[in-house]
Amino acid sequence: MTTLLPSPAESGTGGAMAFRRAKIKEQFDAAIPALLEPGEHVQAETLSQSGPSPWLVGVIGWLIMLIGGARYYFIVVTDRRVLFMKASMMTGRPRGLAWADPRGAVEVSDVNLTNAVWSRFRYHRPDGKDIRLNVHRFWRNDGQAVVDALTTQAQAPTPTAIPPPPPQAGESQP
Repeated sequence: MTTLLPSPAESGTGGAMAFRRAKIKEQFDAAIPALLEPGEHVQAETLSQSGPSPWLVGVIGWLIMLIGGARYYFIVVTDRRVLFMKASMMTGRPRGLAWADPRGAVEVSDVNLTNAVWSRFRYHRPDGKDIRLNVHRFWRNDGQAVVDALTTQAQAPTPTAIPPPPPQAGESQP
C-alpha cells in the first residue's frame, strides 16, 4: 500500500523555494545589524532584481541582462534609511552594501505587485536615478511591505519635553 504525503502547499512548508527564501532571509538578517546606525530599526525588507524584465533572460541571456543593468539587491527599509545590499546572483548570499539613501528623500512609482510571477516598482533615488525593481512572487508580500513603508512617512521619534528647572531660591518667577 502506498502512502501519499501532503504536497508542500498542503503541508504549509511552501516547498523547496520557501526553504531557500528562508535561508536567504536568515543570511541577510545576520548581515544587516552591522550596517545599522545606533537606534535604527528595520521596518521592511525584500529581495529584488534591478534592470529589465527578468523574462528577457530566456530571450537574450544572462550576459546581456548583466550589461543591461540586472543586479540582485536585498532592500532594507529602516526608520531612517533605505539600504540596498548586494546579493549574489548565483547563491543569493550577501555581498556587502551597495548604497544607502535617506528614507525621506526617495520615492516609489509604477507599482504593480499583482503579476503572476514577476512584479515590479520603480525606485527614485535622491540623485535623480530611476531604478526598475522586479520582485519574484515568493517575495511579493515582503515587496509589498517595502512599498508600503516607502509610501508612508517614517515615524520620527517624538521628542520628550524637558520641563524647565525649578526656580532657585532668591530668583523671581516670570
